Amino acid sequence: MPYAAIGAGEPVVALAGLAPVSGVEGDGMVRATVGMFASLAGRRRLVALNRRPGLPRGMTMAQLAAEHADALRDGFDGPVDVIGTSTGGSIAQQLAADHPDVVRRLVLVSTACRLGPEARREQRRVAARVRAGARRQAMALLVHDLVPPWRGRVPAAVAAWLLGPRLLRDRAGLDDMATTIEAEDGFDLAASAQPIGAPTLILGGARDRFYAVALFEETARLIPGSRLRVFPRRGHVTVMRDPGFQAEIAAFLS
Repeated sequence: MPYAAIGAGEPVVALAGLAPVSGVEGDGMVRATVGMFASLAGRRRLVALNRRPGLPRGMTMAQLAAEHADALRDGFDGPVDVIGTSTGGSIAQQLAADHPDVVRRLVLVSTACRLGPEARREQRRVAARVRAGARRQAMALLVHDLVPPWRGRVPAAVAAWLLGPRLLRDRAGLDDMATTIEAEDGFDLAASAQPIGAPTLILGGARDRFYAVALFEETARLIPGSRLRVFPRRGHVTVMRDPGFQAEIAAFLS
């Protein structure tokens, strides 16, 4: 399982959100992980996981979680704290439910027990473009969906269409992304054979376009003893920039 790591101390494993690249390229994953979870830097070893290249088409979320579980068993001496963001949070939920021996504590960021209707619709469109070989369109749709309407989503999508082939050299990464999207499309924590037993913190934004507050609340009900905090006026990505975000994670994992 490709990973990037920085720092020393007790490990914290972060599962990456949906991205058009597989594996870990350069030090971008390290910078992204440290940026999102800066409160842990200097005290913990941050380990960022991204999907492996060459995912076979038709993989389920349970199979993706099983691969992550095998990697954690091989890489660590016992259960570790896991942070899952967005699609990484879907994998983290399946991981904690199916493989409780590898997850000590769980932090879920901008994710819920299943995709919201808008997220499912938009991700299906991206995957369909990838499967049709329309890679420029897939990149444009992906960027368009991530940028809020009032933040210039159309110019961002145009830029992604123009620059996509230059920025995305590993075209196989898009196929892996489509496989991940299709696996997440069928994910539903409510259908899990057993509930998550690890202590869990759920953090979300009240303006998240992909997950309504009601979905965050349902997720909290499905995970016994979990704690939910919803940040007002924050969205799917901007929730991580809220001053209280880092404090919540640091306090939970301390």
